[in-house]
Amino acid sequence: MENLDFVRSKSLNTIPAKKLKEALDAINQSQDSLQDKSVKLTAINRYAESNIPIEYWYLKMDKDFKGDTRLLNKYNEYIADLKSVYANGTSICFAGGHGLGKTMTITSILKKCSQKGYCALYSTLSDIVSTLTQSSLDDKSLARRELVMVDFLAIDELDPRFIGSDNAADLYARSLEGVFRARSQNKLPTLIATNSPNPVEGFKGTLKDSLDSLMKGYMQVFQVMPGKDFRKDKS
Repeated sequence: MENLDFVRSKSLNTIPAKKLKEALDAINQSQDSLQDKSVKLTAINRYAESNIPIEYWYLKMDKDFKGDTRLLNKYNEYIADLKSVYANGTSICFAGGHGLGKTMTITSILKKCSQKGYCALYSTLSDIVSTLTQSSLDDKSLARRELVMVDFLAIDELDPRFIGSDNAADLYARSLEGVFRARSQNKLPTLIATNSPNPVEGFKGTLKDSLDSLMKGYMQVFQVMPGKDFRKDKS
């Protein structure tokens, strides 16, 4: 299934190479069978290629998730038939407060997608904008192609607090609009995690209206129920 129509962008990948090597070495040095080692090596390489943060590589929703049970149910519903999800371009914006399990949910979905042979990408809004505005022309082209062509895209931290000035808002909105429009037209699934009940509230003018229209026509907004910040509870 993994028939890529694009070259992976190094600019969108933030996984430290040394950390990846350590993880692969640990598997190779384990007492697991050759078959089990092969499965684990493939999984870790795919997680790293998808830019899934290392923190989430070994966490499992059925054992480690401590957030809103509705979010867990939504995860199970989404991964139950990824073939249909991909065919329909099913996209969701998970909106809620800090530490409620949104990032774990979208990264767990990407892990499941990569295990099934789909190509996936995790990134934050600020990293996407930095790449599309500050990289070389070649890197920008590779990054944009990956963002619009990858089978499953997850964008984390789509929040007004990261936008700042009006100029920044305009820049972020233009970057997002092109990606969302291309993905919605091609029915490619996109997952968003935001701490804001309205993820476009930090934008202004016609670009805000365009983004709002695209998102409403393209993705479901799933409001995560308020609860304790499980990051603080963990610490």
